[in-house]
Amino acid sequence: MLEPFFKMQNKLKRLSYNQLLVLKVFSGAGGKIVTLNQLEKKTRLRGKSLGGVLSALSRTRFRGISLIEPVGKARQGTGLRWRLNERLLKAKQAKNEVNQLLKTYE
Repeated sequence: MLEPFFKMQNKLKRLSYNQLLVLKVFSGAGGKIVTLNQLEKKTRLRGKSLGGVLSALSRTRFRGISLIEPVGKARQGTGLRWRLNERLLKAKQAKNEVNQLLKTYE
């Protein structure tokens, strides 16, 4: 049963530093919806750089399922709202793994 998680770990190890920062916000949200404004405040990424990270994470697939998924437009009309796809990776698992990977950058 742990085999899928280990394969997902291999995908996480290939993510860039900025992708890991954004994924840390998702894992800290505990499966709740995250807006662009929240991501900008917590990661300091803006505009196209944040959009590129979100695009790459949404294209990161495991068994045909995206790592993050859009959940509709924001009220202010500033982009989409997003959520960690917990069918692939539980927030607690993601948080532990992402924190370990971010420590390697210190």
